[in-house]
Amino acid sequence: MDESINYPVPPAAIAIPLLALITLIIDTPPLVWHVRNRNLAASSLVFWVILTNLMNFINALFWPTDDVANWWPGQVLCDVEVKLMTAIYIGVVGSLVCITRNLARVLDTENTVLYPSKAQKRRRTAVDLILCFGVPCYMMVAHYIVQPSRYYIYSIAGCTPSVDRSWPKIVLIFIWPPIFCFVVVYYSVLVIYRMHKYRKEFSTILVSSNSNLTKNRFLRLFLMSIALILVFLPVQVYILYQNSIVPMLPYSWALVHGDDWGDIMLLPTGGAVIFDRWIQIAFGFAIFLFFGMGHDAQEMYRKWLLVIGLGRVFPSLRQSSQDRRNLSSSVGSQTNSVTSRTRLLIRKISRHTILSPRSKTPSSTNSATILSPTSARKPFSQLSPVCDAGNIFSGFTVTMPMPHNTMSEPALVPTQSSWLHNFLVNTHLAAPNRRMGGGLGIYGAAIEPSLGITGDRPQHDMAEKGTA
Repeated sequence: MDESINYPVPPAAIAIPLLALITLIIDTPPLVWHVRNRNLAASSLVFWVILTNLMNFINALFWPTDDVANWWPGQVLCDVEVKLMTAIYIGVVGSLVCITRNLARVLDTENTVLYPSKAQKRRRTAVDLILCFGVPCYMMVAHYIVQPSRYYIYSIAGCTPSVDRSWPKIVLIFIWPPIFCFVVVYYSVLVIYRMHKYRKEFSTILVSSNSNLTKNRFLRLFLMSIALILVFLPVQVYILYQNSIVPMLPYSWALVHGDDWGDIMLLPTGGAVIFDRWIQIAFGFAIFLFFGMGHDAQEMYRKWLLVIGLGRVFPSLRQSSQDRRNLSSSVGSQTNSVTSRTRLLIRKISRHTILSPRSKTPSSTNSATILSPTSARKPFSQLSPVCDAGNIFSGFTVTMPMPHNTMSEPALVPTQSSWLHNFLVNTHLAAPNRRMGGGLGIYGAAIEPSLGITGDRPQHDMAEKGTA
Protein backbone atom coordinates (compact mmCIF):
# COMPACT_ATOMS: atom_id res chain seq x y z
CA MET A 1 0.00 0.00 0.00
CA ASP A 2 1.25 3.48 -0.89
CA GLU A 3 2.70 5.08 2.22
CA SER A 4 2.39 8.58 0.72
CA ILE A 5 -1.40 8.50 0.98
CA ASN A 6 -2.79 10.61 3.80
CA TYR A 7 -5.49 8.79 5.75
CA PRO A 8 -7.72 11.29 7.59
CA VAL A 9 -9.27 10.36 10.90
CA PRO A 10 -13.03 9.88 10.31
CA PRO A 11 -15.57 11.38 12.74
CA ALA A 12 -16.54 7.94 14.03
CA ALA A 13 -12.94 7.37 15.15
CA ILE A 14 -13.33 10.39 17.45
CA ALA A 15 -16.91 9.87 18.55
CA ILE A 16 -16.66 6.18 19.49
CA PRO A 17 -13.73 6.38 21.95
CA LEU A 18 -15.08 9.62 23.45
CA LEU A 19 -18.57 8.22 24.05
CA ALA A 20 -17.16 4.90 25.23
CA LEU A 21 -14.97 6.70 27.76
CA ILE A 22 -17.98 8.62 29.08
CA THR A 23 -19.92 5.39 29.58
CA LEU A 24 -16.95 3.86 31.41
CA ILE A 25 -16.94 6.75 33.86
CA ILE A 26 -20.67 6.98 34.49
CA ASP A 27 -21.27 3.20 34.66
CA THR A 28 -18.62 2.52 37.30
CA PRO A 29 -20.69 3.82 40.27
CA PRO A 30 -23.71 1.61 39.42
CA LEU A 31 -21.38 -1.40 39.21
CA VAL A 32 -19.88 -0.62 42.62
CA TRP A 33 -23.32 -0.10 44.15
CA HIS A 34 -24.73 -3.40 42.84
CA VAL A 35 -21.65 -5.33 43.94
CA ARG A 36 -21.99 -3.90 47.45
CA ASN A 37 -25.64 -4.94 47.54
CA ARG A 38 -24.74 -8.43 46.24
CA ASN A 39 -27.06 -8.13 43.26
CA LEU A 40 -25.35 -10.68 41.06
CA ALA A 41 -27.58 -10.38 37.98
CA ALA A 42 -27.47 -6.57 37.79
CA SER A 43 -23.74 -6.55 38.58
CA SER A 44 -22.99 -8.94 35.73
CA LEU A 45 -25.09 -6.88 33.30
CA VAL A 46 -23.22 -3.67 34.14
CA PHE A 47 -19.92 -5.57 34.06
CA TRP A 48 -20.50 -6.89 30.52
CA VAL A 49 -21.55 -3.45 29.26
CA ILE A 50 -18.49 -1.79 30.82
CA LEU A 51 -16.20 -4.46 29.36
CA THR A 52 -17.71 -3.94 25.91
CA ASN A 53 -17.20 -0.18 25.96
CA LEU A 54 -13.68 -0.59 27.32
CA MET A 55 -12.81 -2.57 24.20
CA ASN A 56 -14.55 0.03 22.02
CA PHE A 57 -12.43 2.73 23.61
CA ILE A 58 -9.14 0.84 23.18
CA ASN A 59 -9.74 -0.41 19.63
CA ALA A 60 -10.65 2.98 18.21
CA LEU A 61 -7.39 4.39 19.56
CA PHE A 62 -5.23 1.62 18.07
CA TRP A 63 -6.90 1.45 14.63
CA PRO A 64 -8.51 4.86 13.89
CA THR A 65 -7.81 5.03 10.14
CA ASP A 66 -7.52 2.79 7.08
CA ASP A 67 -3.71 2.92 7.07
CA VAL A 68 -3.41 -0.87 7.01
CA ALA A 69 0.32 -0.78 6.24
CA ASN A 70 1.06 0.77 9.62
CA TRP A 71 -1.46 -1.17 11.67
CA TRP A 72 -0.38 -3.10 14.74
CA PRO A 73 -1.38 -6.79 14.27
CA GLY A 74 -2.91 -6.85 17.76
CA GLN A 75 -1.31 -10.05 19.06
CA VAL A 76 -2.46 -11.11 22.52
CA LEU A 77 -4.85 -8.15 22.86
CA CYS A 78 -7.13 -9.34 20.06
CA ASP A 79 -6.74 -12.96 21.13
CA VAL A 80 -8.28 -12.01 24.46
CA GLU A 81 -10.83 -9.60 23.04
CA VAL A 82 -12.39 -11.96 20.51
CA LYS A 83 -13.07 -14.54 23.22
CA LEU A 84 -14.55 -11.89 25.52
CA MET A 85 -16.74 -10.66 22.67
CA THR A 86 -18.24 -14.08 22.16
CA ALA A 87 -18.91 -14.20 25.91
CA ILE A 88 -20.52 -10.75 25.91
CA TYR A 89 -22.63 -11.92 22.97
CA ILE A 90 -24.63 -14.11 25.38
CA GLY A 91 -23.66 -12.61 28.74
CA VAL A 92 -25.89 -9.53 28.38
CA VAL A 93 -29.05 -11.50 27.58
CA GLY A 94 -28.17 -14.08 30.23
CA SER A 95 -28.05 -11.31 32.82
CA LEU A 96 -31.41 -9.98 31.62
CA VAL A 97 -32.87 -13.48 32.00
CA CYS A 98 -31.65 -13.56 35.62
CA ILE A 99 -33.04 -10.09 36.38
CA THR A 100 -36.51 -10.72 34.99
CA ARG A 101 -36.61 -14.23 36.44
CA ASN A 102 -35.80 -12.91 39.92
CA LEU A 103 -38.40 -10.15 39.61
CA ALA A 104 -41.03 -12.70 38.61
CA ARG A 105 -40.02 -14.91 41.55
CA VAL A 106 -40.43 -12.00 43.98
CA LEU A 107 -44.06 -11.58 42.87
CA ASP A 108 -44.78 -15.32 42.98
CA THR A 109 -46.91 -15.30 46.13
CA GLU A 110 -47.81 -18.98 45.84
CA ASN A 111 -44.19 -20.13 46.20
CA THR A 112 -42.81 -17.34 48.38
CA VAL A 113 -40.35 -18.39 51.06
CA LEU A 114 -40.00 -15.81 53.81
CA TYR A 115 -36.80 -17.27 55.22
CA PRO A 116 -34.98 -19.32 52.55
CA SER A 117 -32.50 -21.90 53.75
CA LYS A 118 -28.81 -21.84 52.91
CA ALA A 119 -29.34 -24.61 50.36
CA GLN A 120 -32.04 -22.59 48.60
CA LYS A 121 -29.79 -19.52 48.52
CA ARG A 122 -26.94 -21.58 47.09
CA ARG A 123 -29.21 -22.96 44.35
CA ARG A 124 -30.40 -19.49 43.38
CA THR A 125 -26.85 -18.21 43.30
CA ALA A 126 -25.74 -21.19 41.23
CA VAL A 127 -28.48 -20.57 38.65
CA ASP A 128 -27.51 -16.91 38.41
CA LEU A 129 -23.83 -17.78 38.02
CA ILE A 130 -24.60 -20.28 35.26
CA LEU A 131 -26.73 -17.83 33.29
CA CYS A 132 -24.49 -14.79 33.82
CA PHE A 133 -21.04 -16.40 33.51
CA GLY A 134 -21.34 -20.14 32.83
CA VAL A 135 -23.11 -19.82 29.48
CA PRO A 136 -20.66 -17.11 28.32
CA CYS A 137 -17.77 -19.44 29.16
CA TYR A 138 -19.45 -22.14 27.07
CA MET A 139 -19.71 -19.67 24.19
CA MET A 140 -15.96 -18.96 24.32
CA VAL A 141 -15.22 -22.68 24.04
CA ALA A 142 -17.85 -23.34 21.36
CA HIS A 143 -16.53 -20.48 19.26
CA TYR A 144 -13.22 -22.26 18.75
CA ILE A 145 -15.04 -25.10 16.95
CA VAL A 146 -16.18 -22.72 14.20
CA GLN A 147 -13.23 -20.28 14.30
CA PRO A 148 -11.57 -20.48 10.85
CA SER A 149 -8.86 -17.88 11.51
CA ARG A 150 -7.24 -16.09 14.40
CA TYR A 151 -9.32 -12.90 14.18
CA TYR A 152 -10.24 -9.93 12.01
CA ILE A 153 -9.19 -6.33 12.56
CA TYR A 154 -11.50 -3.63 11.23
CA SER A 155 -10.63 0.05 11.27
CA ILE A 156 -12.20 1.82 14.28
CA ALA A 157 -14.06 -1.32 15.41
CA GLY A 158 -10.80 -3.19 15.95
CA CYS A 159 -10.66 -6.84 16.97
CA THR A 160 -13.58 -8.95 15.72
CA PRO A 161 -14.17 -12.73 16.01
CA SER A 162 -14.15 -14.83 12.84
CA VAL A 163 -16.83 -17.48 12.25
CA ASP A 164 -16.85 -20.32 9.73
CA ARG A 165 -19.53 -20.46 7.03
CA SER A 166 -20.94 -23.84 8.05
CA TRP A 167 -24.12 -24.97 9.75
CA PRO A 168 -22.60 -25.66 13.23
CA LYS A 169 -22.18 -21.89 13.76
CA ILE A 170 -25.99 -21.57 13.89
CA VAL A 171 -26.43 -24.32 16.45
CA LEU A 172 -23.41 -23.46 18.58
CA ILE A 173 -23.38 -19.64 18.45
CA PHE A 174 -26.11 -17.64 16.78
CA ILE A 175 -29.28 -19.39 17.89
CA TRP A 176 -28.80 -18.95 21.64
CA PRO A 177 -29.06 -15.16 22.07
CA PRO A 178 -32.51 -15.02 20.37
CA ILE A 179 -33.68 -17.93 22.53
CA PHE A 180 -32.54 -16.12 25.66
CA CYS A 181 -34.26 -12.94 24.44
CA PHE A 182 -37.58 -14.78 24.14
CA VAL A 183 -37.09 -16.13 27.66
CA VAL A 184 -36.67 -12.52 28.85
CA VAL A 185 -39.88 -11.60 27.04
CA TYR A 186 -41.70 -14.47 28.76
CA TYR A 187 -40.58 -13.41 32.24
CA SER A 188 -41.35 -9.76 31.45
CA VAL A 189 -44.93 -10.64 30.50
CA LEU A 190 -45.18 -12.72 33.67
CA VAL A 191 -43.99 -9.78 35.78
CA ILE A 192 -46.51 -7.44 34.16
CA TYR A 193 -49.31 -9.93 34.80
CA ARG A 194 -48.38 -10.37 38.46
CA MET A 195 -47.93 -6.62 38.97
CA HIS A 196 -51.45 -6.09 37.69
CA LYS A 197 -52.82 -8.98 39.72
CA TYR A 198 -51.20 -7.86 42.99
CA ARG A 199 -51.22 -4.10 42.35
CA LYS A 200 -52.89 -3.38 45.71
CA GLU A 201 -50.50 -5.57 47.70
CA PHE A 202 -47.42 -4.73 45.61
CA SER A 203 -45.48 -2.85 48.31
CA THR A 204 -46.37 -5.43 50.96
CA ILE A 205 -45.18 -8.29 48.77
CA LEU A 206 -41.82 -6.58 48.20
CA VAL A 207 -41.33 -6.09 51.93
CA SER A 208 -42.17 -9.69 52.75
CA SER A 209 -40.09 -11.18 49.91
CA ASN A 210 -36.77 -10.74 51.75
CA SER A 211 -35.21 -9.54 48.47
CA ASN A 212 -33.78 -6.16 49.49
CA LEU A 213 -35.95 -4.59 46.80
CA THR A 214 -37.91 -1.40 47.24
CA LYS A 215 -40.68 -0.33 44.90
CA ASN A 216 -38.35 2.16 43.22
CA ARG A 217 -35.57 -0.39 42.71
CA PHE A 218 -37.99 -3.00 41.41
CA LEU A 219 -39.46 -0.65 38.81
CA ARG A 220 -36.05 0.60 37.70
CA LEU A 221 -34.77 -2.93 37.17
CA PHE A 222 -37.88 -3.96 35.30
CA LEU A 223 -38.09 -0.88 33.08
CA MET A 224 -34.39 -1.19 32.23
CA SER A 225 -34.87 -4.83 31.24
CA ILE A 226 -37.83 -3.91 29.05
CA ALA A 227 -35.92 -1.09 27.36
CA LEU A 228 -32.87 -3.24 26.64
CA ILE A 229 -34.78 -6.25 25.38
CA LEU A 230 -36.85 -4.10 23.01
CA VAL A 231 -33.58 -3.22 21.29
CA PHE A 232 -31.70 -6.47 21.78
CA LEU A 233 -34.38 -8.88 20.51
CA PRO A 234 -34.74 -7.46 16.97
CA VAL A 235 -30.96 -7.06 16.69
CA GLN A 236 -30.32 -10.70 17.61
CA VAL A 237 -33.06 -11.95 15.30
CA TYR A 238 -31.56 -9.87 12.49
CA ILE A 239 -28.06 -11.27 13.14
CA LEU A 240 -29.42 -14.83 13.15
CA TYR A 241 -31.24 -14.19 9.91
CA GLN A 242 -28.21 -12.67 8.17
CA ASN A 243 -25.99 -15.56 9.18
CA SER A 244 -28.59 -18.11 8.07
CA ILE A 245 -29.16 -16.89 4.53
CA VAL A 246 -25.51 -17.06 3.44
CA PRO A 247 -24.54 -20.19 1.46
CA MET A 248 -23.30 -22.85 3.87
CA LEU A 249 -20.17 -24.93 3.40
CA PRO A 250 -19.68 -28.50 4.66
CA TYR A 251 -18.06 -28.49 8.08
CA SER A 252 -14.60 -30.01 8.44
CA TRP A 253 -12.38 -29.70 11.47
CA ALA A 254 -9.29 -30.09 9.33
CA LEU A 255 -10.36 -27.31 6.99
CA VAL A 256 -11.44 -24.96 9.76
CA HIS A 257 -8.25 -25.50 11.77
CA GLY A 258 -5.81 -25.89 8.89
CA ASP A 259 -2.31 -24.56 8.39
CA ASP A 260 -3.56 -21.04 7.75
CA TRP A 261 -5.56 -20.85 10.98
CA GLY A 262 -3.14 -18.31 12.47
CA ASP A 263 -3.83 -15.73 9.74
CA ILE A 264 -4.89 -12.24 10.85
CA MET A 265 -7.28 -10.45 8.50
CA LEU A 266 -6.82 -6.65 8.25
CA LEU A 267 -9.90 -4.96 6.78
CA PRO A 268 -10.25 -1.19 6.14
CA THR A 269 -13.81 0.13 6.29
CA GLY A 270 -13.59 3.64 4.83
CA GLY A 271 -14.65 5.25 8.12
CA ALA A 272 -17.72 3.04 8.60
CA VAL A 273 -18.34 1.22 11.87
CA ILE A 274 -20.11 -2.06 12.58
CA PHE A 275 -23.58 -1.04 13.73
CA ASP A 276 -23.50 -2.96 16.99
CA ARG A 277 -20.74 -0.72 18.36
CA TRP A 278 -23.24 2.12 18.57
CA ILE A 279 -25.75 -0.15 20.28
CA GLN A 280 -23.16 -1.09 22.90
CA ILE A 281 -22.49 2.58 23.64
CA ALA A 282 -26.24 3.26 23.86
CA PHE A 283 -26.51 0.42 26.38
CA GLY A 284 -23.86 2.15 28.49
CA PHE A 285 -25.91 5.34 28.69
CA ALA A 286 -29.08 3.37 29.38
CA ILE A 287 -27.41 1.67 32.35
CA PHE A 288 -26.55 5.07 33.82
CA LEU A 289 -30.05 6.48 33.26
CA PHE A 290 -31.69 3.60 35.11
CA PHE A 291 -29.08 2.90 37.80
CA GLY A 292 -27.03 6.08 38.14
CA MET A 293 -29.84 8.60 38.76
CA GLY A 294 -31.55 7.01 41.78
CA HIS A 295 -31.32 8.12 45.40
CA ASP A 296 -28.97 5.27 46.26
CA ALA A 297 -26.49 6.25 43.55
CA GLN A 298 -26.72 9.93 44.48
CA GLU A 299 -25.95 9.07 48.09
CA MET A 300 -22.87 7.14 46.97
CA TYR A 301 -21.74 10.10 44.85
CA ARG A 302 -22.11 12.34 47.93
CA LYS A 303 -19.94 10.04 50.05
CA TRP A 304 -17.26 9.92 47.35
CA LEU A 305 -17.18 13.72 47.15
CA LEU A 306 -16.80 13.87 50.93
CA VAL A 307 -13.88 11.43 50.77
CA ILE A 308 -11.95 13.67 48.38
CA GLY A 309 -12.54 16.68 50.64
CA LEU A 310 -15.24 18.61 48.79
CA GLY A 311 -17.33 18.74 51.96
CA ARG A 312 -15.30 21.77 53.08
CA VAL A 313 -16.12 23.63 49.87
CA PHE A 314 -19.78 22.53 49.75
CA PRO A 315 -21.10 22.09 53.32
CA SER A 316 -24.46 20.86 52.00
CA LEU A 317 -22.75 17.59 51.02
CA ARG A 318 -22.62 16.67 54.71
CA GLN A 319 -26.39 16.26 54.70
CA SER A 320 -27.64 12.99 53.34
CA SER A 321 -30.45 12.92 50.80
CA GLN A 322 -32.76 11.43 53.42
CA ASP A 323 -32.02 14.31 55.81
CA ARG A 324 -32.73 16.83 53.06
CA ARG A 325 -36.03 15.14 52.20
CA ASN A 326 -37.06 15.08 55.87
CA LEU A 327 -36.16 18.75 56.27
CA SER A 328 -38.01 19.70 53.10
CA SER A 329 -41.13 17.78 54.11
CA SER A 330 -41.02 19.32 57.61
CA VAL A 331 -40.73 22.86 56.27
CA GLY A 332 -43.41 22.18 53.69
CA SER A 333 -45.85 20.85 56.29
CA GLN A 334 -45.24 23.84 58.56
CA THR A 335 -45.72 26.26 55.66
CA ASN A 336 -48.94 24.56 54.62
CA SER A 337 -50.21 24.68 58.20
CA VAL A 338 -49.48 28.41 58.54
CA THR A 339 -51.01 29.13 55.14
CA SER A 340 -54.18 27.22 56.00
CA ARG A 341 -54.58 29.04 59.31
CA THR A 342 -54.01 32.41 57.65
CA ARG A 343 -56.63 31.71 55.00
CA LEU A 344 -59.12 30.62 57.63
CA LEU A 345 -58.49 33.76 59.66
CA ILE A 346 -58.93 35.99 56.58
CA ARG A 347 -62.20 34.31 55.71
CA LYS A 348 -63.57 34.77 59.23
CA ILE A 349 -62.56 38.45 59.39
CA SER A 350 -63.78 39.24 55.89
CA ARG A 351 -67.12 37.60 56.63
CA HIS A 352 -67.67 39.98 59.56
CA THR A 353 -66.29 43.13 57.93
CA ILE A 354 -67.55 42.92 54.33
CA LEU A 355 -70.76 40.92 54.34
CA SER A 356 -73.73 42.62 56.04
CA PRO A 357 -76.34 40.79 58.11
CA ARG A 358 -79.57 39.82 56.49
CA SER A 359 -82.57 42.03 57.11
CA LYS A 360 -84.74 40.99 60.01
CA THR A 361 -87.86 42.43 58.36
CA PRO A 362 -90.37 39.59 57.94
CA SER A 363 -91.30 40.72 54.47
CA SER A 364 -87.69 40.58 53.20
CA THR A 365 -87.01 36.91 53.73
CA ASN A 366 -86.90 36.23 50.02
CA SER A 367 -84.53 39.08 49.14
CA ALA A 368 -80.73 38.85 48.94
CA THR A 369 -78.22 41.21 50.54
CA ILE A 370 -76.67 43.59 47.99
CA LEU A 371 -73.49 45.49 48.78
CA SER A 372 -73.79 48.29 46.23
CA PRO A 373 -76.64 50.60 45.25
CA THR A 374 -75.61 50.23 41.60
CA SER A 375 -75.57 46.43 41.62
CA ALA A 376 -79.21 45.64 42.07
CA ARG A 377 -79.05 43.71 38.81
CA LYS A 378 -76.26 41.39 40.03
CA PRO A 379 -77.01 38.31 42.13
CA PHE A 380 -73.73 38.39 44.02
CA SER A 381 -71.97 40.69 46.50
CA GLN A 382 -70.12 43.63 44.95
CA LEU A 383 -68.14 46.57 46.28
CA SER A 384 -69.10 50.14 45.46
CA PRO A 385 -67.70 51.59 42.21
CA VAL A 386 -64.61 53.75 42.42
CA CYS A 387 -64.61 57.15 40.71
CA ASP A 388 -61.31 58.54 41.89
CA ALA A 389 -58.09 56.55 42.03
CA GLY A 390 -56.82 58.73 44.84
CA ASN A 391 -59.85 58.08 47.03
CA ILE A 392 -60.19 54.34 46.88
CA PHE A 393 -62.91 52.70 48.95
CA SER A 394 -62.93 55.11 51.87
CA GLY A 395 -66.17 53.42 52.77
CA PHE A 396 -69.06 51.60 51.21
CA THR A 397 -72.79 51.48 51.63
CA VAL A 398 -75.11 48.55 52.05
CA THR A 399 -78.49 48.55 50.35
CA MET A 400 -81.26 46.91 52.35
CA PRO A 401 -84.13 46.06 49.98
CA MET A 402 -87.59 47.09 51.11
CA PRO A 403 -90.74 45.02 50.86
CA HIS A 404 -92.16 44.60 47.40
CA ASN A 405 -95.35 46.56 48.22
CA THR A 406 -93.54 49.85 48.94
CA MET A 407 -92.28 52.52 46.54
CA SER A 408 -89.89 54.27 48.95
CA GLU A 409 -86.20 54.64 48.20
CA PRO A 410 -83.85 52.03 49.73
CA ALA A 411 -82.26 52.95 53.03
CA LEU A 412 -78.50 53.57 53.03
CA VAL A 413 -76.71 52.09 56.01
CA PRO A 414 -73.13 53.40 56.38
CA THR A 415 -70.61 50.77 57.31
CA GLN A 416 -67.07 51.42 58.58
CA SER A 417 -64.31 49.75 56.49
CA SER A 418 -61.70 47.70 58.36
CA TRP A 419 -57.89 47.70 58.06
CA LEU A 420 -58.04 44.29 56.42
CA HIS A 421 -60.45 45.59 53.76
CA ASN A 422 -58.15 48.54 52.94
CA PHE A 423 -55.10 46.25 52.80
CA LEU A 424 -56.80 43.80 50.43
CA VAL A 425 -58.00 46.61 48.14
CA ASN A 426 -54.54 48.20 47.94
CA THR A 427 -52.99 44.81 47.26
CA HIS A 428 -55.48 44.20 44.46
CA LEU A 429 -54.67 47.56 42.87
CA ALA A 430 -50.95 46.80 43.04
CA ALA A 431 -51.49 43.50 41.19
CA PRO A 432 -54.31 44.02 38.65
CA ASN A 433 -53.95 40.56 37.10
CA ARG A 434 -54.69 38.77 40.38
CA ARG A 435 -58.23 37.45 40.73
CA MET A 436 -60.00 34.95 42.85
CA GLY A 437 -60.60 31.58 41.29
CA GLY A 438 -63.63 29.35 41.51
CA GLY A 439 -66.39 31.96 41.18
CA LEU A 440 -67.31 34.41 43.93
CA GLY A 441 -64.56 36.09 45.89
CA ILE A 442 -63.97 39.23 47.87
CA TYR A 443 -64.13 41.38 44.73
CA GLY A 444 -67.22 41.16 42.60
CA ALA A 445 -65.80 43.30 39.78
CA ALA A 446 -62.49 43.63 38.01
CA ILE A 447 -60.85 46.92 38.94
CA GLU A 448 -58.48 48.83 36.70
CA PRO A 449 -56.07 50.61 39.06
CA SER A 450 -54.89 53.23 36.61
CA LEU A 451 -58.44 54.51 35.93
CA GLY A 452 -60.15 53.54 39.15
CA ILE A 453 -63.21 52.19 37.40
CA THR A 454 -65.13 48.96 37.65
CA GLY A 455 -65.72 46.61 34.79
CA ASP A 456 -67.82 43.56 34.30
CA ARG A 457 -66.93 40.68 36.55
CA PRO A 458 -64.79 38.19 34.57
CA GLN A 459 -66.57 35.02 33.61
CA HIS A 460 -64.81 31.77 34.71
CA ASP A 461 -64.91 28.84 32.33
CA MET A 462 -66.32 25.60 33.68
CA ALA A 463 -64.78 24.10 31.85
CA GLU A 464 -20.22 -8.61 9.98
CA LYS A 465 -22.67 -9.17 11.05
CA GLY A 466 -21.63 -7.86 14.35
CA THR A 467 -22.54 -8.97 17.81
CA ALA A 468 -24.35 -6.63 20.09
